Amino acid sequence: STQQMNSILLAAAVPFYILPSCIAFSAQALGIPPTIIVPEVHHTRLTQVSQLVSSALGDNIANDNDDSSDTTAVNRYASARDAVSDFQVHDNSSKGGDTAVIVPSHELVYGELSVPVLATILDAVGVQEDDVFLDIGSGDGALVLGASLLYAYASFDDGDGSHEGDGGDTNTNTMSMLGSRNAIQKCYGADIVPGLVDRSMTHSKNLERIMQEGQSSNGMKNIDLLEQNQSEIQFLLGDIHQPDDELQNVLKETTLAVCFATTWSAGNAHNDDTTPGQSSTSLQGRKLPKLSKALSAGLSSGCRVVIIDGKLDADDDFSWEGDLRIQCPDTAPYSVAALYHKQ
Repeated sequence: STQQMNSILLAAAVPFYILPSCIAFSAQALGIPPTIIVPEVHHTRLTQVSQLVSSALGDNIANDNDDSSDTTAVNRYASARDAVSDFQVHDNSSKGGDTAVIVPSHELVYGELSVPVLATILDAVGVQEDDVFLDIGSGDGALVLGASLLYAYASFDDGDGSHEGDGGDTNTNTMSMLGSRNAIQKCYGADIVPGLVDRSMTHSKNLERIMQEGQSSNGMKNIDLLEQNQSEIQFLLGDIHQPDDELQNVLKETTLAVCFATTWSAGNAHNDDTTPGQSSTSLQGRKLPKLSKALSAGLSSGCRVVIIDGKLDADDDFSWEGDLRIQCPDTAPYSVAALYHKQ
């Protein structure tokens, strides 16, 4: 409805709770004209994209009496953590050197959000036409792959008798404006771990192959239309705190960034830089001064930034707009997604 588009009500792709401090992420507060915010992700599209990404990552889709997908996903997750561990400890012993620790184990922690959680966050923020998405600390690439397909709005039957965009004149007008293409024009993923970037590129190729074959393990419909309208994807190896020229250009181009801040544990979580040793032991509510300064220097004015389980600094020109509770196995019982607007 028009009221929903004006207010950007929190979406319910997965169970959530509204924090007392925020009822919704407000389009008006961000200065976003409501007519350019695209419709929320249709539930059938969300199921399609989740299955496609799971297949690309090698996580099987389980049958009712089959727990093989859980085992496969756990194995992949463990191998991703191994890639982080291999990066943290660089072994020079074969060259006559000593084993050197590159990154302390408490400062680089692997964690993942699911595609449904990503859809909840993006629907709550309000995806705009021609957004450029960046996942900071993109890991195995699941969110980048998911974002590249979630808003590939083509007018076709979703299989339940409805069409994407059904539900009101506002959605219909937005669909007509977008046509058969993608609201998110580009999707970037940046990670400091070479093994994870390599894995992401492999998963991206897997997704391309699955869609070109026109089928997945479940024989889903309309994959050809998704493929035609998929966002451009690129994974970059780099340090967000010390970005090279390529990553700097990506940061400037980004209009919507997401960061799951378990990537930086105690080392980046000082609540007060002026008081050594004052750091948060909880993921929720911790400040990330190093990340905040880096993003302030790199992102363009107007960029929306969602930080999961962390806070950016108002002194770095970040305006806090609201919080959203989300479910994540890595940070049970819940995580908090905080929306910021780069001034």
